[in-house]
Amino acid sequence: MKQVSLFVLILSSLFLSCSKQEVGDFQLEYRMSLELPANANPLFTHVFEKNIASSWIQFLKANNLEDSDIRMVRPRSVILSPAIGNNLNYENFVEAHVSVYDFQDPGGILQIGDLYEIIGSQDELIFLPGLANVKDIIRQAEFILKLEFNVRAIPGSLTEHYLIVQFDVFRN
Repeated sequence: MKQVSLFVLILSSLFLSCSKQEVGDFQLEYRMSLELPANANPLFTHVFEKNIASSWIQFLKANNLEDSDIRMVRPRSVILSPAIGNNLNYENFVEAHVSVYDFQDPGGILQIGDLYEIIGSQDELIFLPGLANVKDIIRQAEFILKLEFNVRAIPGSLTEHYLIVQFDVFRN
């Protein structure tokens, strides 16, 4: 009897502790293109940064919102996918991180995606999205999107990729 009640207690606590991921009221998407050189060295960390023009003002106007109406902006999905015809296997990626920061404050880097193990296939690289509130960075006229990664082997050919980041936007 004690084992059954203990099992029921553990099972109920598991169900109560699991929660559904909060989904935003709106979504924003940004893309960064990059080229991985054919001679990318496995001994070095490869860093790609790009100034991204924010569409924050246009987003607010299109949805009849004010900046004060928005409570939080959080990463929803972070995906690295190849351009058409690339033959790079994403299983060669050992470690990868995606972050954003205000170019006027390079010390304020916020992680928005991390690769802990290969999720997906050679068709795309799916990152575990972070929980950081990036509203203050995204609302700037421009921000930096940064991808850092290490590879297991030299790719052997130049490949083009797109880093696609979607954000959930939450209203007050």
